[in-house]
Amino acid sequence: MAAASDKQSPVDIQIRAFGFFTLLTLAVTWPLILHLNDRVPGWFVADNYEYLWKMWWFKHSIINLGQNPLFAPDIFYPSGFSLAHAELTPLHTVIGLPLTWLWGEITTYNLFTILSFILTGWVTFLLVQRWTENVWAGMLAGVLYILNPYHTVRYGGILPLMAIEGIPVFFLGFEGWFDTRRYRWIAITIFGFLLAAWASIYYAFGLLILGPIYALARLRPLRPLLRDRSAWIAMGLLGLGLLVVLVPLTLPYIQLGQELELQIPLGDADFWSASPTDYLLPAGLHPLWGDWVRDRLLSVSEDFPQIALEFVLGVGFIAMLFAFYGWRKSRGGVRGAILWLLVVAFVLSLGPRLHVGRHPVVVPAPDSVVTAFHSVMDTLSEWLPTDETYAPLAADGLTIPLPALFLRWLLPPLEGMRAWNRFAAFTSLGVAMLAGLGFATWITEEVKPTHRRSARFHREQLVGIVILAIAIFELWPQPVPLQAIRPRPVDEWLVEQPGQFSIMELPLTSALSAPQMLYTRYHGKRITFAYGTYFPYWYRSQFPELQECPEPACLDLLRSWGVRFILLNMDDTPVGPTLKPRLDETLALHRVDQIGDIVVYQLLR
Repeated sequence: MAAASDKQSPVDIQIRAFGFFTLLTLAVTWPLILHLNDRVPGWFVADNYEYLWKMWWFKHSIINLGQNPLFAPDIFYPSGFSLAHAELTPLHTVIGLPLTWLWGEITTYNLFTILSFILTGWVTFLLVQRWTENVWAGMLAGVLYILNPYHTVRYGGILPLMAIEGIPVFFLGFEGWFDTRRYRWIAITIFGFLLAAWASIYYAFGLLILGPIYALARLRPLRPLLRDRSAWIAMGLLGLGLLVVLVPLTLPYIQLGQELELQIPLGDADFWSASPTDYLLPAGLHPLWGDWVRDRLLSVSEDFPQIALEFVLGVGFIAMLFAFYGWRKSRGGVRGAILWLLVVAFVLSLGPRLHVGRHPVVVPAPDSVVTAFHSVMDTLSEWLPTDETYAPLAADGLTIPLPALFLRWLLPPLEGMRAWNRFAAFTSLGVAMLAGLGFATWITEEVKPTHRRSARFHREQLVGIVILAIAIFELWPQPVPLQAIRPRPVDEWLVEQPGQFSIMELPLTSALSAPQMLYTRYHGKRITFAYGTYFPYWYRSQFPELQECPEPACLDLLRSWGVRFILLNMDDTPVGPTLKPRLDETLALHRVDQIGDIVVYQLLR
C-alpha cells in the first residue's frame, strides 16, 4: 500500500484499501466463506438463531402469509408475540428482505457479517485518510476498529451489534459536509444513521447522544455558523432525515410500551456495564493469551464463559499508544471533537455507577453519611421523570453514581437500555480515529525528518507495514466457531405428531432463550413462551406459577393455553435433571419418550 503522495490517484488508493480490508475479513472469518449456506458464526447456539429466525419470519410472513411481520401469533400462544420485545434490526430483516428471498436467511446473515467487516474498515480508512492525507494512518485506524474485541466478540453471534458500519459512515458524511458544505454529504450522514439505527436501537441512542456533542465540538466557534443560512438548511435537512429514520423504528416500541413496561431493572443495567480496566487489558480473544485474560482478569465466574465475552473490550496497546500520541501532539479541530466523542462514550459505557472489574467501587464512610447519601439520591430520583429508587445500587459504603444513571432518570426510554457497555462501539471508534491522527503526526514529526524525498517515502512505507502488522497480530482473534443450522431431534419428532397444538418447555431458562425462536420454524407447532430483551422479565412476573411446575396451578395454566406436550431440557443443568423426578411422579403427566436431550411429557386433560 503506497502513500498518497506516491503518484496514485485517490480512486486507486481507495480500491487498494477496499481490497485489503476484503482480504483481511476473509482471513479473520475463515472458513466462513466456505459455509455461507449451512453455518453461521457463534460462540454458542444463542442469539444467532434468534436473528436467523427474524430474517426468515419477515420473508415468510410477508411473502408466504401476507401478514404483519412485527407480530407472531403462534409464539407466546395464545396471546401472540410482538417482535418489539427485542431488537427489530430492520437493516437485516427489512433491507435484507430481497436477499433473504433470493438466497435464504443463512446466506444473507453471513453476507451481512462479511460486509460489516469490510465496510467498517474501509469507511474508517476513508475518514482518517481524509483528515491526515496519510494512507497508513487510515489503514491503521480501520484495522484497529474492525479487529477491536467489541466487534469480533459480537461477530460471534449478535448480528445487530456487530453491524457497526453505519457509525463511521455517519461521521464521514458529517465531515464531508463540514469540508464542502454540500448537501449530498448530509444525505450520506442520514444514510449512516439509518444503517446504525436500523441495525441496533443501541446505536440509534448512541448517535443521538454523541452526534450532537461531536458536531458542537467540531463546529467551534459557533458564532459564524449561526449566521450561515446554508448551515441552518443543512441542519434542518439532517434533523428531518433523522426523524424519518426514527419514526418507523420507534413506533413498534411505543405501541408495545402502551401494553407493558419496557424497563430493565436498574441492578441488571448496572451489571452489564463496563469497567475502566476492561479497556486496558490485553486483547481478550487472542489465540495466545485470550483465554487467560477472560478466565483471570474480568472478574466473571468461569462457569459463565458467555458472560465474560460481554466484557472483552481491550482496545490494544498499539491503539492506546498512538491515541495518546495523537492526544498530545496532533492539532486541529478534529482532535478536540474526537476527544469529546471518546470521553463521553467511555464514561457512558461505565453505566450507572463506577466498577472495577465486576465489583462496584465502595468508599467506606460512617453509617450516617451513607444513609444521608442514599436519601439525597432517592430525593433526586423523585424529582426526575422516572422516579426510580437508588436502592439497587446501595451498599454499605458510598458508591459512585455516573452520568448514565442520571440520563436514565432524565430520559424514560433509557430505562429500556440493558447493556451500557455497548457504548464501547463508540469508544473504540474514538480510540481508532485518535490513533490514526497520532500515527500520522508521528510519521511527520519522528519518521520523516530527512531532506531526501525517496528516503522519507521508503521509511514511511517500512514503518507503516511494521506497525500495521503489529496491530493485526495484537488484535488477531481466535477462530469463532461456526454453528450448524439444523432442527433438534425433538423438533423432527414434533413435526410427525398430527394436528396443531401448543408446547411448553422447561425449565424456564431453556424456554426463555433465543434458539427457541428458530426451532419453531422446524417443528411448526405453537409455543407458549418466547425470547426477547424485555420479555423474560415480564413473563416471569406475569406467570409466577410457571416457576413452580409441576404444581397444579402451573399445569392448569398450561392447559388453558392448549398445551399438549411439555419438553424437559436435560441439558439445562442443574435444573433440568433435578426437575425430572418431580415430572415423572406427577399423575397429570405421561412420560412419552426421551429424544436426545429432551424428555417429552404429555399433559393429560
